[in-house]
Amino acid sequence: MKHFPLIIAALLPLSAGAQTAPSVLEIAVTTHIIPRYEQAAMAADALEQVALQDCAVDSEPLRAAYHAGFDGWIGVTHLRFGPSEVDNRAFAMAFWPDKKGFTAKALDRLISTEQPLDTYNQTSIAGRGYFALDMLLFDPRFADANPAYTCQLVQAITADISDVADAVLHDWKTEYGQYLITAGSDTNPVYLSEIEGVQELFKAVLTGLEFTAGQRLGRPMGSFERPRPKRAEARRSGRSQRNIVVALQATQELANILTAQAGGVGRQADAGLALSLRLAQNLDDPVLAGVATVNGRFRAEALQSSIIASMGFMVEELGPTLGVNPGFNALDGD
Repeated sequence: MKHFPLIIAALLPLSAGAQTAPSVLEIAVTTHIIPRYEQAAMAADALEQVALQDCAVDSEPLRAAYHAGFDGWIGVTHLRFGPSEVDNRAFAMAFWPDKKGFTAKALDRLISTEQPLDTYNQTSIAGRGYFALDMLLFDPRFADANPAYTCQLVQAITADISDVADAVLHDWKTEYGQYLITAGSDTNPVYLSEIEGVQELFKAVLTGLEFTAGQRLGRPMGSFERPRPKRAEARRSGRSQRNIVVALQATQELANILTAQAGGVGRQADAGLALSLRLAQNLDDPVLAGVATVNGRFRAEALQSSIIASMGFMVEELGPTLGVNPGFNALDGD
């Protein structure tokens, strides 16, 4: 299948005269971005506390806290700008796709040499975050791998996850949220106009949809002749479909803030996203193993096509209505 390049980064204003409701930026920050990051930070903090009490890799309370924490982070993965990009924070929280198995290698190295964990946050990003925890808690190869050290490693990973989530939230609350809300003010060093702020949000919606269609679905789907179900995101913990649903819900929430400014075009965009979400919820395929079957692949392709159609409609219709325009078609690729 085609790759979907992140060309949406080339979004440009249609014209200096485009009018956008000034309140949309404040609405996005106060009702979507900061609440989503608060949820991610609270769940990460709770995960750290559970790990301090019970760090065994087969602990059910720990696994439940992991799922809650991962839900929180997946809910902000479309917001790949600002504080999440500082010091590679987003990658430190979720290093995926991991095409060369770096996470397993990093964990093997830590465990086999019992490396000191007092500077764990300086280790490779492949050995950090939710995917490192996914592997430690759910991959049988680590079930009996030096239990005492692995327990300490779980605690180090969860503490690091909590620290990173808290840092991103802090930056949004103390600085970056105001950059977005006050886009276009004379003192704003990031966004020179309100339309640039709207453009950032529009780009975030397309980025989230693109990643879900091209990576979360595209990687396990592979080709018809050669499906790759073992490449599904977080399959060890059975989260592959769950991540798609949570990601679409979060992306839809931000999109709805933008579409509220767009009349009939906005309602059409909402309907497309609602269809994609229903298809994702109805997959009934927790680890996307069904992509290797005819019926399962048909469902996955229908979902992927729906997401791509929504992206196309947004690029061609919603963007111009909002006053933003991609430099070239976001659905083109090679």
